[in-house]
Amino acid sequence: MTTGRIVAALVAFAALGAPSLAHAQNTRAGLPPADQPAIREIPRPTSFSVEGGAGIVGFLGGVGALGPGWNVRVTGAINDRWAIEGNYLGSTNTRADTRTQLVMTSLDAGARYNLAAADRLPLQPFVVAGVGYAGFAGSYGDGFTLIVPVGVGADRMLTENIKVGARFNYRPAFFDNLGSPITPPNDEPGGDTWTLLAQIGGGF
Repeated sequence: MTTGRIVAALVAFAALGAPSLAHAQNTRAGLPPADQPAIREIPRPTSFSVEGGAGIVGFLGGVGALGPGWNVRVTGAINDRWAIEGNYLGSTNTRADTRTQLVMTSLDAGARYNLAAADRLPLQPFVVAGVGYAGFAGSYGDGFTLIVPVGVGADRMLTENIKVGARFNYRPAFFDNLGSPITPPNDEPGGDTWTLLAQIGGGF
């Protein structure tokens, strides 16, 4: 092929490709040049999530045996490190003294601090603390106690919208008395509990 034919072929190719290139530039005007990163900042995986879970609940003072627990949690991200949470927790435990069921219903709100950014580790570790209400229904229960839950945990996005995780919480209770007629004198069994829960939910 002569030099003239090569030049003519290049000119024809450029002429044919120009409309496509112009269309691509119009439809992808926001894409930076090839020598610059296409993604300048990794976005947060979710800003809002709703999760449900289950696990075990125990009493620190030996008031009741280990029992099943279930929870629903709503989390809203403030930034990459901080989030606010609203929690519901329910459980049922067999009392150690009367062998009857003690059913706990708890509602609390708190703050969560992520110990690492979500894009740094396979699991995102965090600590949480809050304040709320817990009521204990059943024989010799207590209808109103103040709780101050604190905990640690980790979670991650399983898919773009499915989130999984687990956490351990210690939930000290105040203004609580779960004593019964057979409680030893000067002994006031309390509502301090701990929970170990796994959860799954949706992130949006």
